[in-house]
Amino acid sequence: MYIKYANVVEVARNAKIDIKHYGNTNCVSYLGKINPNNKHHFEILSATPNVKGIEKFVGIIHELSHVLFQSPFNATKKLLKDYWKLEGERFELFYNIFNVLEDQRIESQMGKMYLKHAIRFKKTTKKLGLLMPLDSINLVKDNPCNALLIIRFQRGNEISSIDNYDVYDKALKDVVLTDKYGALRVLVSLKPYIDKWINDKEQSHGTEQEEKVKENDRRRTNSEFRRNKIDNTGDSDEIPDDIKDAETWDGDMIDESKENGEHDVSIIFDSLRNDGKSVKLPKNLNMIKRRESKVETDYKISNGLSKIFRTIMMRNKEFIDYDGDEIDVESYVERIISGNDIGKCRINQKISHGVSIVLSIDASHSMDGSKIHTARKLVSTIFESVKSIDNVDVKANVWGGDIRGKTGMTEINSAGDIKFINTHNDYFSTPIHMALEHSGTMLKHMKGSKKMMIVITDGHPNHYNNGFHLTWHTYSISCKKSLIKAKQVTSNIMCIVVQDHHEYGFNPVKTLFKGSKIMNVSNMDGASEKVIKQFKKMVMKNIV
Repeated sequence: MYIKYANVVEVARNAKIDIKHYGNTNCVSYLGKINPNNKHHFEILSATPNVKGIEKFVGIIHELSHVLFQSPFNATKKLLKDYWKLEGERFELFYNIFNVLEDQRIESQMGKMYLKHAIRFKKTTKKLGLLMPLDSINLVKDNPCNALLIIRFQRGNEISSIDNYDVYDKALKDVVLTDKYGALRVLVSLKPYIDKWINDKEQSHGTEQEEKVKENDRRRTNSEFRRNKIDNTGDSDEIPDDIKDAETWDGDMIDESKENGEHDVSIIFDSLRNDGKSVKLPKNLNMIKRRESKVETDYKISNGLSKIFRTIMMRNKEFIDYDGDEIDVESYVERIISGNDIGKCRINQKISHGVSIVLSIDASHSMDGSKIHTARKLVSTIFESVKSIDNVDVKANVWGGDIRGKTGMTEINSAGDIKFINTHNDYFSTPIHMALEHSGTMLKHMKGSKKMMIVITDGHPNHYNNGFHLTWHTYSISCKKSLIKAKQVTSNIMCIVVQDHHEYGFNPVKTLFKGSKIMNVSNMDGASEKVIKQFKKMVMKNIV
């Protein structure tokens, strides 16, 4: 069983994981990369005999969770030392607090992916809590690290008052199901309380003997708590800008981190679907990051749609599929042996069919300004309307072409990505063929059995090849081939052209989408209305 679960993580992380049974602690170490496959190499040490209170299997699953969800230990050390200038006991305290938060994060993510692990983790933390001597933890309960551990180990309600109990309890709830930087973001929110505790401690005037006794108790208790000391897990030392400066703390960072956490799980699922192999992008496609802009949502529309969708009954049927809340390990191992379709190993307990929709947005230069702003608002409104509907999967992409013939593509896989719906100075043309192909690729890997593609463009399709502008006669051949590929994924393709009626009369896109749905509107507001109408119709028709 250890090896089976390690195999799942190896596929998802493109890694080689060795499990060795010796030593007195559970830990994972990063050993570098293995050539020629460039795989990450990890070594997990499983305590032998077991750490008291931690079953061997649970200890191994915990360490595998650090690998799978890429615990950012290197970035944390860099933040504490280089940006916050911490050293000595201050550094150790902050780093230990991060470890507690990170353990909570990775166990929540692994528990979400495989529900039986959530039960195992809960039982283990309760065991560890029962092993904590009440008289000892009461003495050191106000230490921020110990306070977090007492709450995490399910003893918080039994202990006499803990300073800032609500703050630490909220921190452990906030970090649940966040992305790889979630624990760091929560640590930023706790920094003022930790700093105050340190300052108050330094100003206290207890006798030297009392302080010595308390310090010995602190060390003993911390030694008992730190059962899962982790070495680095091969992460980079990159730190997101919103974390570097603790003074810029914004509570919205946690919500965004949770949204990104969902995206991280989707990436893991995609890795399993593709047998651990990254999807090779076409040579003329660049995945790019665009500038950020403020996101607005039409809550009147989104709330109205949500109310309608929530009234729709969803089927409940358990089956093995590409998506679900649990991994069926036996199915996964069988597919490893057979060598195909490894990704079809999820236990789907929610629905027997659903809807997947991709919005593909032209981001050529002519879309700059109010048009791209309206498109961004449209996507945000749709994401908001289905955020609580399990069997409706919505994604988007934004695209434009450069003079060399490259297409700059940006995927919008979660609400946190919507801020990147923007134009880009280097990608100004309208390569609609790549919009069709990449949208088809995205739809292919989405869970719904009913799929729809909506392309929004405001100009004539046009493309370059090494600095030369292609005539429509030449370019239309590529567009038609791309449309055929897209129709192999779904026949439900719709194109909305934002142009006044006179210009649209000369637009060759009409011939390309002949036989498919194509609509002409004079402005982006009109395009949004059409998309919302088609989106609502698609969802209501197919998830009943």
